[in-house]
Order: sequence, then structure tokens, then C-alpha cells
Amino acid sequence: MRTLRALVEREAFEIPSLALDAFHSRVRERLHLEFFLAHGRLILTPHLAPLTTAEATAEEREQVRTILAEELESLEQLKLYLLYSLSLHSALLETNSHHIAINDHRLISRLLAHGPDACEVKIYTQPPGDPVERYGDRIYLGRDWLPLGSLRRPHLGLGSLRQSVPEQVAKLRLRLERHARPAERAALEREFLADLSELADEFAHKADQILRSYPPEITSQSLGREALLDASRDFRDAKHVLVEAETTAHELEQRLLAAGSEAARYATKLRKDLINAIHYIMVKVNGRISDAVNGIHI
Repeated sequence: MRTLRALVEREAFEIPSLALDAFHSRVRERLHLEFFLAHGRLILTPHLAPLTTAEATAEEREQVRTILAEELESLEQLKLYLLYSLSLHSALLETNSHHIAINDHRLISRLLAHGPDACEVKIYTQPPGDPVERYGDRIYLGRDWLPLGSLRRPHLGLGSLRQSVPEQVAKLRLRLERHARPAERAALEREFLADLSELADEFAHKADQILRSYPPEITSQSLGREALLDASRDFRDAKHVLVEAETTAHELEQRLLAAGSEAARYATKLRKDLINAIHYIMVKVNGRISDAVNGIHI
């Protein structure tokens, strides 16, 4: 509830005109927002009707009632701002468009506070039907970081990726310690986790070099042609490390699935995060820099 209150109490989001194709328009129509309650989750349907996965407290019910009575416009603006950010500054929707489309374009966006002026957004899709009854059928698609103070993302959002990749590898290790059998953990550490940690550190090192070497605004207005090409090369080198990490995560996932381990889903989540990051750098960074350098405007 703290995240929901903080979002509606902000000044109105200033969102430029956004042209939506048929896919994105359907996603907007089927977009659900999700927030944590003391117990369970609050889901706001596309028409902003409140649903809960567990009994809310009387105080929470009153807060939700007040917000929905007074802040409908703010919530609609939040949904549009989220879609703007996911469409222009993420490859998440395109990477997962097939899964989203076959599930009637339903998208559930769980928003969590992430520092003083940002939200982490975890994205799921879900088959048609009652969102609460089918809550366990959600399919994790990935995560993004929504800056709340500015539409622009410093260094094209690399800082968030640099923080997230080592964090997610560390969380995977903790979850495997909790869910995998003792003999299995030792083999997984030796064959997969040590390599994943090393690759996460290597990615963080390459990201730090980019963050130090280039201004926050990596555009054709702030950098010349050669500097943009250098930036594209450096982002590509960082992407190559993520490709190696995704390969390792996939092998780990297959090992856990074959063993029937409950921990397999955590490896799947990491692999999806890595795939989204790879596609983001390839399409939204390298692709846009190449177009800018070569004067390609469609």
C-alpha cells in the first residue's frame, strides 16, 4: 500500500504523445496493476476495480476506497506512463509478445518501491479468467525499473541493469540453498553458480567502465559519431557477457528441471531477466545508436 499511496500522491506524470499499434493498444486495455498488502496482493483491473488475493485489513480497504474515489485520473496516467516506459525504454514487451498475445494481452504489473524516486516493475502475463482464481497461473516475463522523476534514463538505463544482475545471481544462490538438497547444492555451486557469479562481476565491471566513460545522455546531441560508435562497442561487449550468463543459467535450469527440483523456477526467472537485458542492449541501444550514426529515420 505504501507504494500505491506514494504513486498517486506524486505530481502528475508528464507523458509525451505515444502512438500505439494494435498490440500495445490491447496491452493497455488489459493492463492490471498489482501492489503488496499486509497479507496478499491488491490487483487493480483494467477498469480499476480492486481485487485482493487475501483478506485486506479494514484500514487497507478504506485506503483503497479513498484512492479509487479521488485518484482515478492519476492511476490512468500511471498506466500510460508505465506503457510508455516499457514500449520505448525496454525490450520486455517485444521479447515476450507471443506469450502476452496468446494470453489475451493480459499484463500484470507489480510495482515495488526502488529507491527514493523509482519503482521496480515485475511483469507477468496470465491466462484469461478471474485474476484471483488464476493467480497461481501467472507467467513471469521479466522486470524493469521505472524512473519517476524523469522520462529519460541515465546511460540508457545501464545503471539499473548493473545493479540488478549481480543481485539476481546472489538471490538465486540463496534460493538454491533453501530449496535444493545438500548434495545437489555442492554440484550446482561447482558447475554453475561460481561461473554465474564470475560473469555477473564481469558484467558489473564492464558496466562501471561505461558509466565512467560516457555522459548520462548518450545521444547524437551529446556525443559525436566516433564516441557513439565506441559506446555501441562497449555496450555490445557487456551484452556478450550476459549471453554467456544466460547460457549458463539455461544449463542450470535444465539440470534442475530434470531433477524435478522446485528451485528450477528461480533459474528460469534469472534466465528471462538476462534474455530481456540482452534484447534491450541489442535493439534499444546498439540498434538506435547505429540508426542515429547512419542517419536512418523511418
